[in-house]
Amino acid sequence: MVKKKIAGFIEKLKKLHGDPHYVALGMAIGVFVACTPTIPFHSILAVALAILLGASKPAALLGVWVSNPFTVLFLYFACFKVGHFFFDDSVKALKSIEILINHIESDVEFSQKIVYFSEFMKTKIRTFMIMNLGGVIIGLPFGLGSYFFTKHLISRWRQQYNIQFKKGHLS
Repeated sequence: MVKKKIAGFIEKLKKLHGDPHYVALGMAIGVFVACTPTIPFHSILAVALAILLGASKPAALLGVWVSNPFTVLFLYFACFKVGHFFFDDSVKALKSIEILINHIESDVEFSQKIVYFSEFMKTKIRTFMIMNLGGVIIGLPFGLGSYFFTKHLISRWRQQYNIQFKKGHLS
């Protein structure tokens, strides 16, 4: 199942329009946003940044899927730990994050998840800011790495496609 999902992701990436820089910048934006603890708003933030920076919006939307039900716990914990390391020394904040993650992963409607997220922001704004700063610190190298990786892949795929097309292997 995971192998199928990855193959589907790669196929979607191959079909994106635009030059390699444009697609890679969109992917980098999506991956960067995915590393921040702003789950209910990942898509909105990624598309907004893609528009502002002139990048591929579909690639940005693909990139936010780095944060998914399998990785969200790790990402939120990493955001907390990194932010905590650089900016704070409060252990109580970890409990708040556990509660938030439990609410986000529960089987409640999306609108209720936004309510939980909003309440968390109101009552635990310091923890939220620490997590966001941790997310930015994590997101920058992952976003940058995904830019170069995606640009290389897109360039290589398109070069292979052009070679096959010129040889008459594609119609």
